[in-house]
Amino acid sequence: MSTAKTLISRLDGVINRGNGMWISRCPAHDDNSPSLSIRETEDKVLLHCFAGCQAEDVLTAVDLTWHDLYPERGKAAYRAACAQKSRIEYDPMDVERWVIKIGADRLRAGKELSVEDTARIEVARIRLEAAV
Repeated sequence: MSTAKTLISRLDGVINRGNGMWISRCPAHDDNSPSLSIRETEDKVLLHCFAGCQAEDVLTAVDLTWHDLYPERGKAAYRAACAQKSRIEYDPMDVERWVIKIGADRLRAGKELSVEDTARIEVARIRLEAAV
């Protein structure tokens, strides 16, 4: 089954316009007349709701994800992300800086820090001072 047909099988009021184009009622909003345009090209499915719904909202409404429409592309993207992640180098002190920043952000937002959070921030402060 083509990727567009996977989606179309879950939509109501589908009208085939030919040449890989369909319109249907949009499942992401209360739609009485077709406002969702679907077009399948060689390598993708294009969605456009003329009422303004986002493509992700349309997919969610019919219990699909982009991965459901592009399972092979998803696997390739996952493998590429894993390969990229393994090449990332960072300064270990960045973690300590982030610990302090998150703690400060929470305090500025009026939230209390737990005893564990306070202790971890103190460890980060000591490690940063030692690195200087």
